[in-house]
Amino acid sequence: MERIILFGGAFDPIHFGHLQMAECASKQLGAKVLFIPAKISVWKNESAPVKDKIEMIKLAIKDFNRENVFDVSDYEASLENDTNYTIDTVKHFKKAYPNSEIYLLIGQDQVNSFHDWKDADELAKLVKVIYFGRETYSRSENVKRFNMMVIDGEINNYNSTDIRNLHSLDTTDGVINYIIDNDLYFMQEIKSRMHKDRYIHSKSVALLSYEIAKSNSVDNPKRALIAGLVHDCGKELPKEIEAEIMKTHYSEYLYLDSIVYHQFTGEYLAKKVFGIEDPSILNAIKYHTTACGEMDDIAKIVYCADKIEPTRGFGSEKLINSMKSSLKKGFDDVMTSNIEYYVNHKVDYLNPLTKACLDRYYKK
Repeated sequence: MERIILFGGAFDPIHFGHLQMAECASKQLGAKVLFIPAKISVWKNESAPVKDKIEMIKLAIKDFNRENVFDVSDYEASLENDTNYTIDTVKHFKKAYPNSEIYLLIGQDQVNSFHDWKDADELAKLVKVIYFGRETYSRSENVKRFNMMVIDGEINNYNSTDIRNLHSLDTTDGVINYIIDNDLYFMQEIKSRMHKDRYIHSKSVALLSYEIAKSNSVDNPKRALIAGLVHDCGKELPKEIEAEIMKTHYSEYLYLDSIVYHQFTGEYLAKKVFGIEDPSILNAIKYHTTACGEMDDIAKIVYCADKIEPTRGFGSEKLINSMKSSLKKGFDDVMTSNIEYYVNHKVDYLNPLTKACLDRYYKK
């Protein structure tokens, strides 16, 4: 008999935790998994439209290479009423698959509140309730009352809130690209802080940074993507606000030309607006214009991607390929190109930060 696992939730957006739960349940039970996104999310204004959540689930399934095992249903999304109860969803799929064995997958945080669900006793009779969680939950009265089964698997701390707020990007590349392309979640805040051309530039820097980081096997390459997205958020601040931030938080850099102040205000906004705490991401934003004498791989990548991303339109393909082939050689090549540009245009580029970078990293 075919087994089908119903997996409902906000999926706002879907992340690796959802996929791993589905994978463990599918393998343990030899079952297919049907993702059922809710029509309305509790996050309201932070939520993506349900049509977008469905598309992201499809992309995640494809990226996860489980197209023959996982699927997505628009059943709840297509209902006329915004409010829907799990018991109604289960009855629908029991009718739709009368010859299948139906399971209901819930998260560990839902086990202890299951008795409050509408018609919980009837629900547990219609389907086998399975939960992904720690063994300590097996002591819950609800596990015995509703004859629940635990699904074994490693517990990870992935969550959709962190993705919506750009604290992490713990989801598949297809989902990330969809979020960026469709201005969802954190992209709305980024978009609100810059004009159209700079927004396009920022997205291009982010995607190129991510490609370069992956090509060079950099640890946690999505840090480069996050830094690239946020790097120019401080560039269009009103001058009086920029001056106040610089005076209060970056007074040691007031001697620099004000044209580079946005790298510092960008770091400030990354911390205050987006809540970014990763020092590697913050450092990459802070010195993406001048560079400095203390640059890790992420900082070097974002610095170079900002200079050579394709929308700048000066034929940077050779430099891009160099960066992807070798971060060390690519960085030298980009610095050589930058210096040639500065010299030809009579730009004074030898401020102390850039000079420190050249002295330590540039080998030409």
